[in-house]
Amino acid sequence: MSAVNIRDTGRNSAKTGDVRGLASRVETTNPTQQVTTLQEVKVTTGTIAVTDDTNTIVTIAQPAGTILTDLIAYPAGNIVTAGSSGNDLDISIGTASAGAQLLAATALLDDGGAAVTWTANVPLNIISNASGKAANQFATTGIGPKGGPATTEAIVIAAALYSAAARNIFVTLRPIGADLATAATTVTYIARFQEL
Repeated sequence: MSAVNIRDTGRNSAKTGDVRGLASRVETTNPTQQVTTLQEVKVTTGTIAVTDDTNTIVTIAQPAGTILTDLIAYPAGNIVTAGSSGNDLDISIGTASAGAQLLAATALLDDGGAAVTWTANVPLNIISNASGKAANQFATTGIGPKGGPATTEAIVIAAALYSAAARNIFVTLRPIGADLATAATTVTYIARFQEL
């Protein structure tokens, strides 16, 4: 790339050849490029069930022609498991109420013999960039945010997150093994959908 030589002529102008040289190096964007739209849906549960094997379900409307790129959840108060191995808080995501078509039941709080806490107002990116997570990704000592659960099972997406038609997605939280120690709170979900 050669330098453009603009001489001061005493007039507020440049030589024609210099302007042409500069114009040939200016990048333009293609006006026919399609801009995709990101849509966000926010929904909050009622007070989540603390009782063993009881579902708390929210419904999220997915627009037609979109892919679920991100699902973020955060509780209004602390959620704590009972403290014995197997006393988990499971999450599943389905296209039917209490279903698991998109994510099989997975321990979001994986109690291996010590109580696991999800601290109030700590967001967990359950799905990021249309992908799941490795085990323990929310641990403070790992990649996760300060106050995330210390132990979590791997989040493995089970089916396509894209839908050509509008549909409902159902997110279920379910304590298993024992009642939760603390959970008289709500959970808010933020779902982001990208048009394709």
